This record gives sequence, C-alpha cells and structure tokens, in this order.
Amino acid sequence: MSCFSQETSTTIVGKIVSLNNDVENVHIINLRTKHGTISNKFGEFELNVLKNDTLLISSIQYKKLKISIDKTHIQSKKIEIQLIAMVNNLNEVFLHGLSGNLNSDLNKTPIDTLPKHNFVYKLSDLNKVLPPDTHGFLKAPNAQDVTDPIMMNGAGGSASIPDYYMIKLRKLKAQLKTKKDFPSKIKMDLGIDFFTKELHIPEEKINHFLSYCEYRNIIEYYTKNNLLEVIKIVQEESKTYNEIKK
Repeated sequence: MSCFSQETSTTIVGKIVSLNNDVENVHIINLRTKHGTISNKFGEFELNVLKNDTLLISSIQYKKLKISIDKTHIQSKKIEIQLIAMVNNLNEVFLHGLSGNLNSDLNKTPIDTLPKHNFVYKLSDLNKVLPPDTHGFLKAPNAQDVTDPIMMNGAGGSASIPDYYMIKLRKLKAQLKTKKDFPSKIKMDLGIDFFTKELHIPEEKINHFLSYCEYRNIIEYYTKNNLLEVIKIVQEESKTYNEIKK
C-alpha cells in the first residue's frame, strides 16, 4: 500500500499599519500560489500560506515589501506588517546672510525688480463665456481670438498660448519610459520562476510574451498597482501564447 501526504496551507489573519494608522487597499500576494487579497479599511486581510512562502505587499503610496512566512506566523496564524510611506526628499537649501531675528531679516528683504503684469480683471469677468476653439488641437491659433479686446469680450490684456506640441511630446516620452521599464519591473516583482515554471515561458521569450499581452492594457494595470489583474492576464494569455509557439 502506498501512502501520500501533502502539507496543508494555513489561513493567517494580517494587519497592515503605517505610523500606527491602519492602511486600506493594499495588495497582498502570495508569490508561490499567485493568489492575493486586498486589505480592508481597518488594514485587515486573510490569506492562505505555507511555511517559507513569500508575500509581496504593494501599494502606490508605500514602498513595496516582501515578507517570508516563518514558523511563528504559522503557529500564531497572525502577522502584522509595517509599511513605509514613499517620501520625495528635496535637496537641502542653505540661507546666507540671516541674523536669526525675524523682524530684522524681514526689513532686509530685497526689492522685487520683476516687472508687474498688466493683466486686469473684474469680478464680472468670472461669468464670461470664452469663444469656442475654432483652430483645433496643435494648429496655429487665430491671433484675433486671443488678442483682440472685442473678441475677448472687452477683457483686454494679453494671453499666453499653451505649447501643445511640447505637452504631447512630454506625455509620449513618459509613456515610452513606462513601457520600456515594465518588463524588468514585473520580472523583479513576480520572479523569473513564475514565468518559466508556472507559465512555461522560456526566459529569453518573457519580454516578447509581455509585449504579446499589451493589448489587454497590462501596463496600465501595473502602473495603477493592480498586480492581481496583471497576474490574471498573464496566466490567461500564456495558454494562447504557448499554443501559438507549438
């Protein structure tokens, strides 16, 4: 008679906090099973795990974190996770020539030499309706529409025209950078083994496979920190991709 045994998973109850505050809408994913959940408004969640499983904790406002499940977590069936907020540090600024006395330093404030604008408006201007955009996007504007006081309903003054070409160019560059960085980031988050062993995608074909999945907006889901949807998409698309290869 042959006997087989299989380790049974344990459901642990977790709580996610940051600076003693509960954190909701955080994605918690078991990288072994690729199953996940989201913390509620009290920072609480439940997830099935085995010893040595790795949890990926991800939220757009906090630094990503990976935690290994150990014997203590399995026995207590509880885990508390501390997240660190994402902080953009500014360069240090040094001020010279100050005495430390507020009144004295205010009196030494240099005179503003910048020319004053000549744009004048009245409260009644807030109710004015601007003329429709007759020149279209990225086309040369009608100069009369933006300079003629009559066309501006008597408001007078001058107007600046947005550089639509540069706005569109900057947006395009940002999109290209996001698309370029996506393969390396998703492989780092999910691990090469996930693609090669679970999805059966050869390592040298992973980038090609991710490009194949782009039509399902996989990059947009990733930038919005929706890893659960990303995993669902690659699991579904890998079946078709592997069939095509055959």
